[in-house]
Amino acid sequence: MTVTADHTVMAEPRPCERCSKVSLLWVVGRCADCIAELGLQDDRTEYDAWKADVQAEYGRK
Repeated sequence: MTVTADHTVMAEPRPCERCSKVSLLWVVGRCADCIAELGLQDDRTEYDAWKADVQAEYGRK
């Protein structure tokens, strides 16, 4: 599958930075599956780093 950026569409497939799978749901470089795995890990180091990236990108609530 070729991934191209088209700014006229609502959603476009992008590769996950963590697992390299192509996904439509993508938040700060991670696909939904990887975000779920991060949240379920006993070691929260990687999740906390991703969460900090989300807050830097979108701001705090």
